[in-house]
Amino acid sequence: MSRRRKSLIVAGLVLGVAVLIPVIRHYQLRFAVASYVAKLKAKGEPMELAQVIPPPVPPEQNGVPFIFNSLTNLETRYQSIVQTNPPTAMREVSPGKAMVGWQQLAIIGFNENTWPLTNNIMTNAWEDLGKELAAENDNLNSFQSLTNHPVLDFNLDYGKDYSIQLRHLVRLKRATQWLSAEAVYDLHERRTAKACVDAHEILAIVKGQTEERLDSSQQLRDAIASVGAQTTWEILQDPDVSESDLALLQQDWESVEFVGAAKRAFLAERVFNLRSMEHFLQNPSDLWRGVNGNDEEITRRLCKLEWQWFWAYADEKRMMQTYQVLADAVRTAETNHSFQSAQSSARTNFDRLGFENSFPQEGTFMMDIEPFGVRTLLSDGAFDSFTLLRRAMVFETAKNMTIAAIALKRCELQHQQLPPTLDSLTPAILKTIPLDYMNGQALHYQKNSDGTFLLYSVGENGVDDGGKPSSHKWWEFYWFAHNLDLVWPQPATAEEVQKYYAQQNNSR
Repeated sequence: MSRRRKSLIVAGLVLGVAVLIPVIRHYQLRFAVASYVAKLKAKGEPMELAQVIPPPVPPEQNGVPFIFNSLTNLETRYQSIVQTNPPTAMREVSPGKAMVGWQQLAIIGFNENTWPLTNNIMTNAWEDLGKELAAENDNLNSFQSLTNHPVLDFNLDYGKDYSIQLRHLVRLKRATQWLSAEAVYDLHERRTAKACVDAHEILAIVKGQTEERLDSSQQLRDAIASVGAQTTWEILQDPDVSESDLALLQQDWESVEFVGAAKRAFLAERVFNLRSMEHFLQNPSDLWRGVNGNDEEITRRLCKLEWQWFWAYADEKRMMQTYQVLADAVRTAETNHSFQSAQSSARTNFDRLGFENSFPQEGTFMMDIEPFGVRTLLSDGAFDSFTLLRRAMVFETAKNMTIAAIALKRCELQHQQLPPTLDSLTPAILKTIPLDYMNGQALHYQKNSDGTFLLYSVGENGVDDGGKPSSHKWWEFYWFAHNLDLVWPQPATAEEVQKYYAQQNNSR
């Protein structure tokens, strides 16, 4: 045999081995993913679409047909005061202090879209807002139908996974803005009972969206709940509010839940991502296009065989492992009502898997982290699902703070003074002491000598800072901050309001 032929044979063997090794590795990873998913199914984890989508809603319970036209009509009023300069509820003017919106002489806001080209201070008269609300009276009143039709089922096609259409979320957000504006206007016009009805309708939307199994839906639901809390705060500043109206409002808040809804949405998101992965394996060019537009360089890389053969299944298994750790953390939170213990459990389990550098640090969100690598694109994205739990725990805490604040006001109306402790409100006004979902203990309350009170949660860091409010705003949700304590705001004085406006004007 010639030397040349021997060289060709050796080269062929080397090439064959070079091809065979990644092929074997590819099928090993593929088998490992299938085995891991089968293991989860054997443990009773819901891994099929039919197991995670909400059950059918009886037509007599679905409120969508009764408010659908109103949602469409309210969305189209883009040039209204409500859309351009709404009367804000519970606007924070300094840490722990908020402006009572309905007490102001005019509706004053700041138009960020015009800065720095023009004067960005916007001022509208209350009577002009009243005319707009009167024109939309029928549309706004339609939300009262949700009392008898408590579920909002928009017939989402969950089988579309990542490409599902969510146009209704924008409409619900617009409607909530209108209802909040109407509540603040009603308070300004001394129609306190009507403002309580407006708040009831906002919370009806929150409750109606409970079973929608998408992260985006729950994020929007949290935002609506935030508006509901701010509106409730404005109502509590009205000396004419009745104890009976507050009792009904308290019942509304007690019937809202966030952690359970987050768990159901989270388990559904895991199945959606597993199904999406199967689609991307067949159509790799859709991966980047579906996530972040059409980036030609990344798309070319993802379209190559190396993603399908070398990275995809390792990424998929890592994604499923990430979801399982977070699923266990969500269940821990649901059981012990403590974000701290749930977060600690998640960190420990991630460390065991060798993911310690991927999990977001305390006080950060996935948007703060460097862009994901191509090899771990989907599994890195799975970490963002932790924000579902984080938001849910924050809003469970905010809900309980709102309930406690209502109960304190009811006690004050009944006895002309605040109670010495929250314990003294049970069982006449409160069934149980509201928990702080940040650490699983009771909320902190202190009666002040000047007739005010201090009500707070220890916040996401789990440390009792003595009611020191955070200066950091948690997204647009004002007092729901994730550092220092979460403090129920006290009403700002006229001088503090004027100082706030002066600071805002000087900073622009």
